Amino acid sequence: MLTFSDEATDTQKQALYDGLATMPQVMSFIRRYEFGPDLGLGDGNPDMALVADFDSEDDWRAYSGHPDHLDLITNLVRPIVAEARRVQYEVS
Repeated sequence: MLTFSDEATDTQKQALYDGLATMPQVMSFIRRYEFGPDLGLGDGNPDMALVADFDSEDDWRAYSGHPDHLDLITNLVRPIVAEARRVQYEVS
C-alpha cells in the first residue's frame, strides 16, 4: 500500500499505474497482479494498493529483484511516495 506525497502529480501517479501494468507482461511467473487507487471509503487509508500473487517464495524473490521492478521503484515509486507498507503472507 502506498501513500503519495503531497507533491505527487496526477501525471506521475498515472505513470506509476502504467508502469505497474507492464510487470505481468515482463515476468511470466506473476500469477495475479492487481492494483488501484483507494476508494476513499475510510479516513486515513493509503492512496493505493497492490496485490501480487506468486506460486512460490522463489518467484516473489525473482520479482522483487527483477531489474524492471527495481527500475520502477527507483523512477516511479520513490519520487512520489511518502510511505509504503508491505506484507508478504502465504495463502493456503
